[in-house]
This record gives sequence, structure tokens and C-alpha cells, in this order.
Amino acid sequence: LDLSTILGLVLAIASISLGDILEDGNPLHIIHLSSVIIIVPTSLFAAMTGTHARYVKAAYKEIKIVFLNPKINLNETIKNLVELATLARKDGVLSLEGRVAQIEDDFTRNGLSMIIDGKDLKSVKENLEISIEEMEEYYHGAAHYWETAGETAPTMGLVGAVMGLMLALQKLDNPAEMAAGIAGAFTATVTGIMCSYAIFGPFGHKLKAKSKDIIKEKTVLLEGILGIANGENPRDLENKLLNYIAPGEPKKSQFEG
Repeated sequence: LDLSTILGLVLAIASISLGDILEDGNPLHIIHLSSVIIIVPTSLFAAMTGTHARYVKAAYKEIKIVFLNPKINLNETIKNLVELATLARKDGVLSLEGRVAQIEDDFTRNGLSMIIDGKDLKSVKENLEISIEEMEEYYHGAAHYWETAGETAPTMGLVGAVMGLMLALQKLDNPAEMAAGIAGAFTATVTGIMCSYAIFGPFGHKLKAKSKDIIKEKTVLLEGILGIANGENPRDLENKLLNYIAPGEPKKSQFEG
């Protein structure tokens, strides 16, 4: 689980609720079912209108990585690449053929299969770079959907508030009901802002951040596969690939200790 997503979401809602309680309010009064119905679906549908269908599908399919950390371990990825580079340098690229079938990652398997089949490096690089570009666009489109929903929600909150005020003003003959209606109308604005800045917007930003980690892993794999094809020294290849690990993160070398 990505605790930062869960804690951030819970603490954001808790902070607003606590602020309301300190002003002698009731947090349950902030949420009106009618406001939620106007704002949440409408924001999502509006984002759907402005997003390609394949990215809408991707947005809901990939939302899980907002709450779950992708299984990415660059040290392990680099270790595997160095092992393959060592084997290829010792016994030739064709010796990797038996290992390819055991690899679950389609990107890695495709890249290694191409070099085993004798494809020229330029063709291998172009094919893998296209795969990375398509993956980048896929995640960017998914994140854009949630960001668009986040941008739309505050405006939908205003729509809900105006609708509530219109209904409240129809009760001029009953000041108590009119006052309650006006108070309820403004909850739509609060709901819209909360959906934007505490839910939809952060979902998009987190999805974009996680996708960068996924793309980085594919870039490491690309460099590793090209290094194997070039017959690079495994130690030199490892040194190059370890540079992709962010500062402050542990770097594990097979040639030390």
C-alpha cells in the first residue's frame, strides 16, 4: 500500500472536519447527497467528454497504482541485466535464448528476443523507444483524466451552489427554510473544492508521479538490453545503470563486498 496516498486523503478530510468542529459545526452537515450527485458524476463525465476513450479506460484501470506501489526494484532489475550481460559476454548472445522464456516482462522479453534474432541495434532501439513513448502517453492520458476532473469539480460546486440558491429563494415566505436552503447551497462549493484539491487532482498527480517510476524502469531495461547487445563489460554496464537510482536510495553492486 502507498501510505502517503491513504494518509493524505484521510488527514485532509479529517483536517476539514476538525476545523468545522472547532467552529461548533457538524462535519456531517458539510456533505449533502444532492451536492455529491451534482458534483462527482458531473465532474467525471465532463472529464470523460474531453478525454479519449482509451485514456478514460486507462484512468480507471490504473487508479490502483495511486493506492498501491508498482513492483519496481531498480537494484533487482539492474542485477538481472548484469547477470544476462555476463552470460552473453561469456557464451554469446544466443546463450540467452533459454532465459528469455522465463522472463515475465513483455518489454524485456521482446528486446532480448530481437537481439537474439540478430536485429540491428538501431532497429532494436527504435522499437523499444516506441514502446516507452506509447507507455508514457498511456499513463499521461490516464493522469490527465483525473486532473481534468479536478479542474472541473470547483465549477460544478458553483453550479450546485447556484441551483441551491435558486431553490432557496423560492421559499421567501418561510425564512427558516430559506436560511437552511442557503446554507445547504454553499455546501456544494465546499464539496466541489474538496473533490478537486483532496481527491481528483491528487489522484492525477500521483498517477503521473508513479508512471515516471515505471518509465524509468523501462529506460533502465532499454539501456541494459542495448548494453548486452553491444557486449559491454558487465561492471561498466552496472555502473551506468546504477546512475538511474535516485539520490538517497541504496545502490547495490554485485562487484562490491
